[in-house]
Amino acid sequence: MWDWQRGDVLASYTPNSIDFPAVVWGTLWAGGIVSPANPAYTPEELAFQLKDSGAKALITQTAFLKNAQAAAKMAGIPNDRIIVLGDERSPNNKHFTSIQNISRSTRYLRTKARPDKDIAFLVYSSGTTGHPKGVMLTHRNIVSNILMLSAGEAGNLSPQGGPDGKGDRLLTFLPFFHIYGLTCVVHYTLYAGLRTYVQAQFNLERFCQIIQDNKIAFAYVVPPVVLALAKSPVVDKYDLSSIRMINSGAAPLTHEIVDALYASRKIKVKQGYGLSETSPTTHTQPWEDWKRTCGSIGRLLPNQVAKFVGPDEKELPAGETGELY
Repeated sequence: MWDWQRGDVLASYTPNSIDFPAVVWGTLWAGGIVSPANPAYTPEELAFQLKDSGAKALITQTAFLKNAQAAAKMAGIPNDRIIVLGDERSPNNKHFTSIQNISRSTRYLRTKARPDKDIAFLVYSSGTTGHPKGVMLTHRNIVSNILMLSAGEAGNLSPQGGPDGKGDRLLTFLPFFHIYGLTCVVHYTLYAGLRTYVQAQFNLERFCQIIQDNKIAFAYVVPPVVLALAKSPVVDKYDLSSIRMINSGAAPLTHEIVDALYASRKIKVKQGYGLSETSPTTHTQPWEDWKRTCGSIGRLLPNQVAKFVGPDEKELPAGETGELY
């Protein structure tokens, strides 16, 4: 319908939705690039990303349409290039399920990607100064990191796991517009064959209820959630015994909070590290090391090289404080 070309950019401006992966993989299938934006952005902030990424179209949800339309107008994107996902429909903007090749022409076969050259995602990182920067991640970057994540979890989660043998189940509220949620949840969990329960936004009581009702085995979280699980009396109302491990990332987590959660709920927490530019994960604690190396970001994942460097840009010996390269 849109005669999508290799390298055309589809921007997203939406909270988590289980429709999101279909849109992402459909765009990649057509040779496009996905640039996810924070749904908390103002129209002006969104317009900057639309212009900077060269977006040709925008996907959103009905609750965010007003801001999306305002930003698209600033960026020169016509209203008929704004589509919606989710359960609600808009009278003036097509639902993503109706953007399809109705002619069935062979012209619209899958665009073959050049994995090491073609960009799959333009994710925007705040950096340290000025406007957010678009980080160019190729298909190979993402695929490599999925395989690294798989090695890091080391078979502890499987499609044959869980109390009923029908697969380990995960719960996440991590935003899909952020690289942590994009790779670790949207891509890795589907690659690993794991059923994933998705919250559009975090709510502690609902989080605990979903774990209890669905026998969730694993959750991706951020440090404030570990603290809430350890300290909030709300958690006492629920049975969280199915949780075998929690993975915390995106910010440092102290060993005191990990200890507090295990002492109060017997829930184990491991930690990982990464950044947008590394697709994202570079380090993770092995499951068996969660206690022994508590407070650590864990081991370097396979096929990566790292070193610590001092102010003179010379490599430092073990035990010295420096910058991670």
